[in-house]
Amino acid sequence: MDKSTGMQWAGLRGCWALPDATAQVRAALLNGQLRNLLRVVPWFAASNVYTAGAVFYTLWPFVHGRPWLPWLAGLVLAHLAWAGHAMLTVRRVQRTGQLLDMRDMYLSAGWCACCALVCGLGIYGGALLAGDDASRLLLSAYTPGLIATGVLVGITTPLLSFIWLAILTVAACLMVAQLDFLAQGMTIVLLCCYAFILTVALLFASRLFVKRIEAEQATEQERQIVGLLLRDFETDARDWLWESRPSGELTRVGVRLCELLGRSQDELLGQPLGTLFSQARLLSVGSDVEVGPHALGRLMAVCQPFNGLVMEARVQGELRSWALSARPLVGADGAWTGWRGVGVDVSDARAREAESAVREYHLHYLAHHDALTGLPNRRAFLDEAEKEQATQGRWALALVDLDHFKTVNESLGHAAGDELLCSVARRLRKATQGGDALARLGGDEFALVLRHLPAQGCEAEIERRLGHVLDALRVQERIGEYRVDVRASIGAAWTNGALTAGDLLRQADTALYVAKNGGRDALRLHAPGMSDRLRERLAMVSDLSLAVELDQFDVEYMGLRDAGSLRVQGYEALVRWRHPRHGRLSPAFFIPVAEESGIVVQIGMWVLERACRDALAWPHDTLVAVNVSPVQLALPRFVESVMEVLQRVGLPPSRLELEVTETALTRDAGSARTALQRLRALGVRTAIDDFGVGYSSMAQLRELPFDRIKLDQSFAAALLREQAGGMTHSIIASVVLLANTMRLDVTAEGVEQAEQLRTLRALGCPTVQGHLFGLPAGADSVGGRHRLATAPAGAQVVVQPAA
Repeated sequence: MDKSTGMQWAGLRGCWALPDATAQVRAALLNGQLRNLLRVVPWFAASNVYTAGAVFYTLWPFVHGRPWLPWLAGLVLAHLAWAGHAMLTVRRVQRTGQLLDMRDMYLSAGWCACCALVCGLGIYGGALLAGDDASRLLLSAYTPGLIATGVLVGITTPLLSFIWLAILTVAACLMVAQLDFLAQGMTIVLLCCYAFILTVALLFASRLFVKRIEAEQATEQERQIVGLLLRDFETDARDWLWESRPSGELTRVGVRLCELLGRSQDELLGQPLGTLFSQARLLSVGSDVEVGPHALGRLMAVCQPFNGLVMEARVQGELRSWALSARPLVGADGAWTGWRGVGVDVSDARAREAESAVREYHLHYLAHHDALTGLPNRRAFLDEAEKEQATQGRWALALVDLDHFKTVNESLGHAAGDELLCSVARRLRKATQGGDALARLGGDEFALVLRHLPAQGCEAEIERRLGHVLDALRVQERIGEYRVDVRASIGAAWTNGALTAGDLLRQADTALYVAKNGGRDALRLHAPGMSDRLRERLAMVSDLSLAVELDQFDVEYMGLRDAGSLRVQGYEALVRWRHPRHGRLSPAFFIPVAEESGIVVQIGMWVLERACRDALAWPHDTLVAVNVSPVQLALPRFVESVMEVLQRVGLPPSRLELEVTETALTRDAGSARTALQRLRALGVRTAIDDFGVGYSSMAQLRELPFDRIKLDQSFAAALLREQAGGMTHSIIASVVLLANTMRLDVTAEGVEQAEQLRTLRALGCPTVQGHLFGLPAGADSVGGRHRLATAPAGAQVVVQPAA
């Protein structure tokens, strides 16, 4: 057999078999073919017996007296035997579940051949005995119908149809040849053509049946594979599958969900899906859109796909979350029959997001709130004032400054002063009207934004509300064993929308100055004639311009220590002004005026050179840090000036550290960034001072080249009033973790008690400084032989011109 003939035969076999399929698929095809055949055989047999009997009855006058009854009995018995075999085989298959095989095919083929032979003998013999044209016409009409019926019965089993067709076609041709008909040859040709057409139709119909069985087997195999994969998925994965009715009652439950909930599938089937989870919200996450059973019920009420619905539950005390996605199931008639979906475990992702949100909240709190009192800080207050300015309404701004607070700090210590500030903050909260904004600007200065002022009697309303604030602060406060008489001075200014927040702040500051000079414990509204403070500032500017030339500045040094070993790592320099009339002044008194007038540039350069020269007398690996004013940073030649001082003094750049206050970063962030980057490129270290109480932000730490973070002393003070795990602990821990990640040093200022030191050690803060380790001393004492002998080798010296 050549190749083309082999291909034709293979194509022909495809009409009744699948030679290239697996044995399992071929067996399934044969079983399907035989089952379809055996179901119709009893009806076919009954039809043949009935029609044969009718024809026999019609031909009875011609066959009477002849031995035809044995033939009729043989016909009936052959058909009954075939029908009985078919029914018994079908019943056996239904009872045992066995597949029909080729043995059943051969038995059926045998019975088919017997029945066909009996029918063929009857046609041939009956035609010879028919005595008139009517009876012969009846046989001629009966014969094609009998042939076609048998072929149709075996349409799924071409072998049986071919046997039936061949035997009866031959019998019909012999019958025609024996009859005295016109056009006998043409009739035989037509019978053969009829048989050929039936054969083609038989093969075509059988091929369709074979393809259908093949498709069903492929579909079943894919279904089994998908089922196996789904079972593996449900067993090994953390996700789970589910199906339910349209109303939500479960009809299929994933194994993984049963394991998670500790319940069997029988217990879960029929249960509404929403009842398996927590009815209340367990965790709030910003990315959640739809959460909980109520949202599930709303989504399942509509025949629309959904995804991302979060369901929560506590499993063995642990919070677990799943994101549900589902699509509606639709039947063949288009009716909505239920839901099929998947639950994806999102517990870890939601936990990380919640943790990140808490951390972000801590950082945001640090950037916008005062660590000591918990009030909004200067940055947040200015934002609030600008928002109020944008409304173009009538509002007021007030500055509250505590009277003689410095005396409390100096006599009772900073811890007592911090406790007093917290008490004042609580009183101010109670004394302010709802809708007003309260903040701590720094030190002992607070600020208020007064809203909802009336059009008539505006100043009277401001005085009434701020007078209530003064009365609330006039009650004595108990600090430890002492009673402290807390008083305050208030300066205020208001506008009907014509002034900016900056204008009001300056006017309130002027009014506060007048209130302070007027005897304190007083309230003053800004008036056009309030210029005393301006004149005072002008006088101070004049004095400052001569202070450097007259050598009126001194520097004192405070130790910087390792938090663990308490070994001295360096010193911080505090600048003092020996004023000829006012005595010894702290930087807080004159630095703001020096910055406003620009004299701070001259003072800063003097302090820089003085500190560098002092550092020459210290060990060669000692750093000297100088605080830099925002005005200095903005100078075009600031970097060159610093390098000139280092060259003139002979101090290596690697021994210089420049401290930048947070205010310097807000005036001209671009210039500050450029200057700091250039300095660092030249080997000079940089640090951010008083971190956490001003304008600091996480972006500044990422974008600016800092080597050190100095936590404001209010953080250390807040540790004394807070239990472990409180807000201040969390903030300090977050800053230390952030600094370690960014490879920055962290120094905690204002350590005055051993308890603060222990807590900072536990939180991982590496370096500390404060009065707990001694008071500031002059340069001679620091450089003396006795002081240097107590410092470990390699101690770090930190110098700051303005604290």
